[in-house]
Amino acid sequence: MKKHWANTAMPAVLFLIFAGIYLSISIYQNNYNLFLPVWDVDHYLSISEVGYQVHPCTPGVEYPAGKICGNAGWYPFWPLVAKLFRPLLGGSSQLAFIGLAFLFTFLSFQLLYHWLQRAYDITTATLAVAALAFSPSGFYLLSGFPYALFVLLFVLYLYFYYYDNFRFRMACLFLIALGISLTYPTGLLLVVIPLVGNLRKRLREKGGLKSASFWVRQILYILPFILGPLLLWSFFYFKFDDFFLQLHFQEKYQRTWDFPLTVIFHSFSHYPWHTPENLTLLWYGLAFLLFYPYRVGTELFSFSVIMFLFSPATGTTMSLYRHYLIIFPLYLMMAASSRPTWFKILYILSGLAISLLKLFPLFLNLKLI
Repeated sequence: MKKHWANTAMPAVLFLIFAGIYLSISIYQNNYNLFLPVWDVDHYLSISEVGYQVHPCTPGVEYPAGKICGNAGWYPFWPLVAKLFRPLLGGSSQLAFIGLAFLFTFLSFQLLYHWLQRAYDITTATLAVAALAFSPSGFYLLSGFPYALFVLLFVLYLYFYYYDNFRFRMACLFLIALGISLTYPTGLLLVVIPLVGNLRKRLREKGGLKSASFWVRQILYILPFILGPLLLWSFFYFKFDDFFLQLHFQEKYQRTWDFPLTVIFHSFSHYPWHTPENLTLLWYGLAFLLFYPYRVGTELFSFSVIMFLFSPATGTTMSLYRHYLIIFPLYLMMAASSRPTWFKILYILSGLAISLLKLFPLFLNLKLI
């Protein structure tokens, strides 16, 4: 019993430090934009309260200019979860979003710590949770953005994926993956983990790839990640007569596919190194270099690289700092590295410094989209 409470205490302490830092700054500056429906949060809130709505854009009023405006560009699972819990929180949507963000982040820290303590050791578990909390954009976990829910679902998925002695394991993985794919667009990319992981395991066990049962299981792993967007798009078709409404909605943001390394090069050549986007690129990019070799599975490394390149591949680094928050396995790669502990701690604290000196002040002043 004492050991259980001791194991629970460490991630709880890290959460209190993490939340305490950003709460203290907000209270000291009398600025509570962290908890207000700013930017995308307002769209999630509107989906939660009135559902999906679309209308022609009003020229000169709605930004960015385009043909379709409304809230069709955002995924539904986070608003649905907030709507479900809203009656328990006095009917306040804002309180539901923020309260759940705090709760889900706390649970993520706990689950992540317990999983990594079993898989590695206490030091690795502690450093991985700290790396997540003190990453440059970690404060988004306390906001009304969907990152707290996404990270919780991500950790749950990995927990069930790597421990195969659970009853109804495949059913749990299917439902969690479906929730992930309905929470955030890049949730689809998590399919890389079971695909690569299952192949690696099959080859390590010298099993044949011609087995029909193996490929049926692969399809079962893939299906929920694809099913989420298909369900959303089908809903758009029946309600708005436009199966590809989300893609048509996103056209006004002028994201076009490009070679990611070229986009990253242009970011550094056209903007100062200390912009939020470039600082984030440096912190995450250097982590890949500094913490090699990676003591994680090929599937986690593969997902991390794909996530690192995916956002620039859309032709821009806009909002990249919060997109990178969910390169979740990279925090484990830092923590499990053979580098000295003091070096890993300093690197993690450098992420916190970027947050406190650059990103969080800009967010409070509504200059960080």
